[in-house]
Amino acid sequence: MQVTGRRLAGNSNEVEEARPGKGTDDGVLTQQLGQTHSRLMSSLRKKRRGMLQMKAEQSSKEKQPQGLQNSQEEGVKMNKKLLVDVDCGVDDAQAIMLALGDPSVQILGITCVHGNTTVENVCKNVLRVLQACRKLEIPVFKGADKPILGTSISVGNFHGQDGLGDAPDASAPGLDLLQRENAVSALIRIVDENPGEVSLVAMGPLTNLALAVRMDPSLPGKLKGLYIMGGNTESRGNASVCAEFNFAADPEAAFVVLNDYQCPTHLSCWEFTCYSQLPWEFCDAWLGQDSDKARFMTKIFHHSMEEAKNESLQDVCLGCTGFISCDSYAMAAAVDESFITETDRYPVSVELTGTHTRGMMIVDTSGFLKKTHKASIMKKLKGCFQPTVLGCILSGTTFVLLSLQHLAGFRMMKKLLVDVDCGVDDAQAIMLALATPKVELLGITCVHGNTAVENVCKNTLRVLQACNKLEIPVFKGADRPILGNRLNAGTFHGKDGLGDAPDPNMPGLDQLQKESAVSAIIRIVNENPGEVSLVATAPLTNLALAVRMDPSLPGKLKGLYIMGGNTESRGNTSVCGEFNFTADPEAAYIVLNDYQCPTYLACWEFTCYNKLPWEFCDAWLEQKTHKARFMAKIFRHSIEASKTERFEREFIAGSGLISCDSYAMAAAVDDSFVIESDQFPVSVELVGTHTRGMMIVDTLGLLNKTHKAFIIKKVDMAKFKKMMMAALK
Repeated sequence: MQVTGRRLAGNSNEVEEARPGKGTDDGVLTQQLGQTHSRLMSSLRKKRRGMLQMKAEQSSKEKQPQGLQNSQEEGVKMNKKLLVDVDCGVDDAQAIMLALGDPSVQILGITCVHGNTTVENVCKNVLRVLQACRKLEIPVFKGADKPILGTSISVGNFHGQDGLGDAPDASAPGLDLLQRENAVSALIRIVDENPGEVSLVAMGPLTNLALAVRMDPSLPGKLKGLYIMGGNTESRGNASVCAEFNFAADPEAAFVVLNDYQCPTHLSCWEFTCYSQLPWEFCDAWLGQDSDKARFMTKIFHHSMEEAKNESLQDVCLGCTGFISCDSYAMAAAVDESFITETDRYPVSVELTGTHTRGMMIVDTSGFLKKTHKASIMKKLKGCFQPTVLGCILSGTTFVLLSLQHLAGFRMMKKLLVDVDCGVDDAQAIMLALATPKVELLGITCVHGNTAVENVCKNTLRVLQACNKLEIPVFKGADRPILGNRLNAGTFHGKDGLGDAPDPNMPGLDQLQKESAVSAIIRIVNENPGEVSLVATAPLTNLALAVRMDPSLPGKLKGLYIMGGNTESRGNTSVCGEFNFTADPEAAYIVLNDYQCPTYLACWEFTCYNKLPWEFCDAWLEQKTHKARFMAKIFRHSIEASKTERFEREFIAGSGLISCDSYAMAAAVDDSFVIESDQFPVSVELVGTHTRGMMIVDTLGLLNKTHKAFIIKKVDMAKFKKMMMAALK
């Protein structure tokens, strides 16, 4: 596993049980750290103890009747048979030594592949590790020296040029100790000789495994299990903006393996290893043991430790500054089933064509890929990341937005311009704004999205009529995206966007303004320079056209608030695409790159993590007002859809009321609503097979953009409930 890059983000840690890094149970954490510590420590001390114990047991057995010996052997665990595929850097070495320190483990062979260094160096490094552990009898096989397509990617210098810290070793074994058999042939043969017994642990690029399954398609069915260190679950990269090194080093191989290996598959992904780091104090004690293996590890690990403690790499490791032995987590899971206590199970694949997302792991949380096989994605115990316990320091990429509530009495009116594709949640957001004191809605522009733009205009007028606010001007905008045809939005909001609820008294389209939405955006902002906050809760076509007509427009905005995009590659329209961005990826790309004003993003996953309970929804709709009755009528269809199995799966982190657009609106009308956010450059993938329309969060700084968006993480939910209740009063 390779760590490269310059910047990386803090993570969203705000939602209970939804992802690693939220909440904490010190007792549980201490127990898990203890388990991890003991596994790594055992790699340096268990061998001798195990050998002495086995020798004593053998002596005892020789004095016992054969029947008693067999009975005792049945009570002892059978050997775990492992086959290990590595690109032997320092963390591969640590993982190999961890396995060798467990007396119940039998390593049948080690296959080598390009990755952290050249395959020749990988072979040399494996032999050096085995020599340090006095295990040179384990066969080592040379495998692929390059990916299936193209050439090897640059690996940087994290593990040193040779992969083991460039530490000299005059007594290193020679390559004449390698087996003559090719690594791919050895994989096939060893598994065939031990059907159903071998766990394959892959800690490098997956080229050898992909070639093996192409040579023998029956291979995966003969494995006991497959354990992989690689991939990513939150689109956080360490080799490119969105890709983890092992998958980025051979995306085609990763694609083949994740799709063709139908055996039990366990993934130790990049973010998981970062969240499960160990404190440097443990590392010091680990290396301070008085043994040849500890001295060997100290020598080869010195370079990587210096690199890891470099401030520039803290962001790559999700803001953490501890000891991350990436490959050891996959190995620990393979040798001990009790090591991992919680996983997610989803179909997975790999993006092959994205400009920024090639090599990114696709986690299909919504079932778009129509795959039946699901991988087990390792997670921490619920809520188990706490800086004070792990001894890590967050990297200053998390920003707490200061409240200026005490100045509210001196503020002028907040001037809003709202761009909508008026579905039910747009209606809720508009009603929230209209109910907020000191907010002036200068106009509402309409765009294709949840329904045809004609319906969007009708719906907006219906909402304003329900609120007695038909004096607010409404403008008709783009009826399709910049490229291609309008995306089918399905029927979540009904075909008309407002639940197909009849309304014989709805206003006519003659009440629309004759001016186009795009022209109106430019005019209104120019008439109020520096005062208008633009709230976009729809596909961004109108905004993209406006900035192409007037490039100076963004500089005249007070701020831009967008409901759209995603931060963890979770899709609700495609595997990795959120609806508003996917409905017009080119427009989203233009807006995120050309609007250099303060930009605030309420992304898909954030809205899911901050859903409201259905009990609140019931009380909200039961208010005895005309607006509550209007909302109950148009919302009925969406509520029923939300409670179906399909949408509960799509909505991440359980069932509840998700008023997506209302979060962006609440942030625009009340500065104190957002408590915490991340700030990063963002863009949009335009060409990915699975990732077109996905928001790119550049945590590494590889896009070389200076403008950073505020990605909302944590909000005042008590205040949000009050704002929602007020919207229907």
